[in-house]
Formats: sequence, structure tokens, C-alpha cells
Amino acid sequence: MTEQFRWSDGVPWSVRFEDIYYSQSDGLAESRYVFLQGNRVAEKWQKKHIFRISETGFGTGLNFLATWQLWRKTRVHGSWLHFESTEGFPLNRKQLKLIHQEWTELKELSELLLAPKNTTSEFLNDWQEWPEERITLRLHYSEVLQTLQVMPSKKFDTWFLDGFSPKKNPGMWTEDVLREVARTTCSGGTCATYTAASHVRKSLEDSGFVVHKVKGFAQKRDMLHGCKL
Repeated sequence: MTEQFRWSDGVPWSVRFEDIYYSQSDGLAESRYVFLQGNRVAEKWQKKHIFRISETGFGTGLNFLATWQLWRKTRVHGSWLHFESTEGFPLNRKQLKLIHQEWTELKELSELLLAPKNTTSEFLNDWQEWPEERITLRLHYSEVLQTLQVMPSKKFDTWFLDGFSPKKNPGMWTEDVLREVARTTCSGGTCATYTAASHVRKSLEDSGFVVHKVKGFAQKRDMLHGCKL
């Protein structure tokens, strides 16, 4: 069933979770600040032949498009980016296209992402690869804990923790979920999230991350960065 959203002050708002998909200040700038800069991905992926990112909550796909755009500008020749994301309540292609129209600089990448590939489904393929871009996208259409529990240990270099607010969608931020995030993160790997909720910080620390509270995006006071021991 297609997920429902409506516009709230120019920003998509989830009917199910009663929360916005991204900041009203500037969603793309938020993605860059919180996840790309927060995890220092442009610096880190230049040191690895294969770089793996995972995300909780694909949502509008904005984080993926922002990552792809940065990858084009900063990747090392011959390297490859694997991006995995879990989404229990996906938006369909038409909805994503409508939302992406706000970001004209992402138009080409959005068209590449949304182009149907050997399917008539209204939703994105769960596996897409762009060899000329050296990027793979794997989408898991399931609950986040269910997805994480079958992933190999120490697989990912970076995590984007981006579900709806812990108050609106607590199932994305449980101790069990964050323990699995830590288990699947390689030594020295990082995570970043827009939230600074105390129980999220404690669960990350208890799971093996060294966590720092830093300035949040725009009007948000704090956010969290973590590094796996």
C-alpha cells in the first residue's frame, strides 16, 4: 500500500507518523550537514576501494541523492559505493518525483533513480546498480530490526540514522535496533543522526560507540555523532 503524505509549509509531512520528512529550513542542506559532513564521508571514502553506507529510513531518498551528488564530485577513480537503506513504508515513484522537483540540482540523479528497470512496480526496485557511476543501491522493504538482524557483522563504514522523530516512531530507535547498528558497523566506522535524545545516545554508547553531542542543523540545538570502537 502506498504511503500517504501531505504538504505542510512546503515540506512533505507523513500522515502515518505525523512528522515532517526533512527540515523546513532546507532539507538538502540538512542531509549534507547531518549525514555527509557529520560522517565525513568525502574524506573517508577516498581511503577505501569499497565504501559501504547504511541508512534507517529511506523516506524521500534525499539522503541518497545528496550522497550520490557528493560521490560524483569527490570519489577516487576505481572505487565503488554501496548504499543500503531500510524502509517499512515506502513512497512510490510518482510521489518521489513530485518531492524531488524542489531540488533542481538533483534533477538528473533523480531521473536515474526513478527510471523503471525491468519492472512495472510503482515502487523503486529493491536492487539497482549504475556501473558507470560505480554505485549500488539496496533497499530493504521491511521493519528495521528484522532487516538488521540478518546483516553480517562489521559490514558498514557509515550509518545514517534518519527515522522519524523518536517520539513519533520509537520502533526505529530501540536498544535492540541500535545494538544491531553497532554490530554491523566496522571498527572505526561512524554514525550520525539529527536527534540528540538521551536514550538514543545512551543506547549507542552501551552498544560500543563513542558518542559526541554537536551543534544541530539550523534551529536545532544538538545532534549526535558516533564512532565505533
